[in-house]
Amino acid sequence: MKHMDTLQKRLIAVLAVLTCIAVFMAFSMYRAIYVNPGSLNTTALSWKNRDIPADMNDVSLVYFTDLEYGRYETHERAQKVFDRIQNMNPRVLIFGGDLFDADAEVTEEMKNQMIQWLSSIPAPLGKFAVLGEQDLVSPERLDLVRQIFNASQVEVIDNSSRLICNRTTAGIRLVGISPQEDWQAALQCVQSDQYTVLVSHYTDPFASEALESAGIDYALGGNSHGTQITYPILGGYRSWPGSETVNRSETTRIGFPYYISTGTGCIKVNARLNATPEIVYILISA
Repeated sequence: MKHMDTLQKRLIAVLAVLTCIAVFMAFSMYRAIYVNPGSLNTTALSWKNRDIPADMNDVSLVYFTDLEYGRYETHERAQKVFDRIQNMNPRVLIFGGDLFDADAEVTEEMKNQMIQWLSSIPAPLGKFAVLGEQDLVSPERLDLVRQIFNASQVEVIDNSSRLICNRTTAGIRLVGISPQEDWQAALQCVQSDQYTVLVSHYTDPFASEALESAGIDYALGGNSHGTQITYPILGGYRSWPGSETVNRSETTRIGFPYYISTGTGCIKVNARLNATPEIVYILISA
């Protein structure tokens, strides 16, 4: 009888643990589908380096990527993104690619709304962007994206670089990489005494041999959305072309620090688990 009581207690304990696991998984899935895609985090970073000139001290920069407007990224969600960025009042704005979802039928109203959103952010030291694969799905889509950027004073810096300055000729260099990368063109103006930031939609290029002695100080990337669904211990539910060797699920050692954003929109599936949408706020200091 005592033996039966012991077995019964063990069975109850096992059932209790399994029930807790089932409830936790159900709760996580509910949040992944109905809550997390509409959430928005702010991630704060700082760049401090002796190569940053004193005039760039306390300059703020906002980086966001993978908006994917049009399918899962509704007007309400996108409005939340741009309202948050406006409230941050950045001196520099950087967009990391994929303005619209590849399957979205972009109307004139959607186009004008995107111009209004991007134009509403002053960013007096410059607004910059690199292109993502969703921006390149067709010549028509690429032309549309370029029209929007031009009308919003956003400069596309694919395979090129720009010097960001604050009242003087000294500053930090921003290098942009296209999904069809051209390292020679992108790196030709890079100088060893300048703080240099690489921006690429794809993150696998971070491990390119072309960057081993290029003098990159930091890199920003996106594309994989943090895989959108990341299981504890197991990692991401799938790999993404362009981000298969350098991503948030695997630690890849390269010659400079980097940050891979989860992005703001969703693609393939309207769900987020351990990869909440985010905007990255960066404070620059000398």
